[in-house]
Amino acid sequence: MTMNTKTIFSLVLGVMLVGVAQAEEKYFEIDPVHSGLSFEIRHLYSTFRGRFNSFSGKLWGDPEDPATLRVSAKVDVGSVDTASEGRDKHLRNPDFFDVKLFPAATFESTSAAVKKGNLGTVTGNLTIRKLTKEVVFEGEFTGYGPDHRKGHRAGFRATAVIDRRDFGIKFNGELPNGVTVLGNEVKLLLDIEAIEVAAPATKKAEADSLADRITEFKKVRSKPKPKAVEEALAKAAEEIKAQGRIDGLKVGDRAPNFALPDITGRKQSLAVALKKGPVVLVFYRGEWCPFCNLQLRALEEAYPDMKALGASLIGIAPQLEKRASVQAEKNKLSFPLLADKTGNTMRRYRLLYDVPESMKNVFLDRYGVDLEEYNGEGRWELPVTATFVIGTDGRIKAGLVDMDYTKRMEPRDILAALRKLKR
Repeated sequence: MTMNTKTIFSLVLGVMLVGVAQAEEKYFEIDPVHSGLSFEIRHLYSTFRGRFNSFSGKLWGDPEDPATLRVSAKVDVGSVDTASEGRDKHLRNPDFFDVKLFPAATFESTSAAVKKGNLGTVTGNLTIRKLTKEVVFEGEFTGYGPDHRKGHRAGFRATAVIDRRDFGIKFNGELPNGVTVLGNEVKLLLDIEAIEVAAPATKKAEADSLADRITEFKKVRSKPKPKAVEEALAKAAEEIKAQGRIDGLKVGDRAPNFALPDITGRKQSLAVALKKGPVVLVFYRGEWCPFCNLQLRALEEAYPDMKALGASLIGIAPQLEKRASVQAEKNKLSFPLLADKTGNTMRRYRLLYDVPESMKNVFLDRYGVDLEEYNGEGRWELPVTATFVIGTDGRIKAGLVDMDYTKRMEPRDILAALRKLKR
């Protein structure tokens, strides 16, 4: 395929524009001494105010273009301060924040938009008591410039209104006249001063390829296979191919919807996730697979960048919820792992195959892995490992499907696909 002059010019211009955008990106850390996080809520017939004294966060983007702003913040909810020791103690107990179980609230932005001048919105996911709700902050970018310590700072003001019941905070009382003691709407008020810091070092997920990690693991852990095992695996590979329809969906195909349980038993669907943004969908073999664990840890490292690009990340395996729960805890994963216990979803993505008898014996005798313990009785099934980047239109935009389970889509390639969708 050849390129005409117009195509080459467009390509060069696009590269130049991307380079400029990257050069203008700056990084900031919230200065808690000169920032404030407070809230307002109705109490009977008046408005009551409080604040949080301990919080931290990072911001990045181009100060000349507030729409590029991204935010990641954490609040110590136990630092709630209403100028009343007894009331603060009540707010920390299970009626409200339940700080022993849920010590922190978090906010991860997914997008920003300029409305007029320096006014705009920042949309993101607010998590309180491990319940997450999309929240829109209306705010103002108040400036960027040199500070009194030979550095640079930026300022922001923003407000948002949330319903505390969305986060499981339902405690209330009612007077004989029908008036509740507390309102349900809570107004959040932010006054943020952020200090410019050096750009972070290249993230491990971007610096060390997943392929390198897998290669290193194989060097250290893999054992030479006896000839009989090699022959059994080769025979199994041919039998798997003969089953057909395991070539996976292609770029441009519509991604089938699903509703599968996560480790808590709650069902999560692709359709709901796509309403919030693109979805990175990863099909892997299970908790017992060391290559899957390497992949999931690498994805976890890249997950903040995916969220900053407005994307969700979902892992799917044929294993039971209890096995997925162990895997999530062991690898410290913050994204959902779903259990496809019937295999129907993997079949619709053209990935599922039956493990041949010759391969079963290798699993049991050489590796000590009984798939029925992971997948459920009678379920000797596995997926071809695959990753799909799905756009909000429900179509696959990028991905990798490979019969070789040691070959997985690189996190940096996933991020590149998401950035392309963002542009």
